[in-house]
Amino acid sequence: MIKNYIFDLGNVVLILEWDKVLNKYNITNEEKELLRKHVFNSKEWELLDEGVISKEEAIKIMKSNLPEKLHQYCIDIMDTWKEGLTINNEIVELIKEIKNKGYNTYVLSNAPIEIDDFLKQNNLTKLFDGIILSAFEKLVKPNKEIYKLILNKFDLKAKESFFIDDKLENVEAAKKLEIDAFQFDYKNIEALKDYINL
Repeated sequence: MIKNYIFDLGNVVLILEWDKVLNKYNITNEEKELLRKHVFNSKEWELLDEGVISKEEAIKIMKSNLPEKLHQYCIDIMDTWKEGLTINNEIVELIKEIKNKGYNTYVLSNAPIEIDDFLKQNNLTKLFDGIILSAFEKLVKPNKEIYKLILNKFDLKAKESFFIDDKLENVEAAKKLEIDAFQFDYKNIEALKDYINL
């Protein structure tokens, strides 16, 4: 029997809308795509999630991959990227419903340290009984150790837990540990509701 619901953040609880950030700038579409590639889709972004590189180190490497005229935009993006986060109110309401029915709710997310402040500032932490952010643990999904960590830290049983993530590889990693899991598309919350059948 499921007792615990574990949620990813990116494109689950928080919708990632990087176009909101990029479209602030009066630059060409080609330049926007360069910034998307070398900032949001960069290896350094992943290393920030893993907590093994500082923001300053990340910016230095990102800038080295960009033409000089985009360096200041890169710096600005790294200071303002949270403007591209939109709270998914549909999933927030579902989480409240899940909690009201007596289930436990948790976060397990690949995310940089700065996300912690965003969650607190937007009163999202109160939705959850526990939160694991990869940057603090220096572990990222789909590494099986981060799934074991959330189970052990909060004394959860795998077979009593249900994991929701937008990425297939993360869902499959959870299933290998006997955690039931669902690949979520934030544009189709009804599919998740039908699956969990609360």
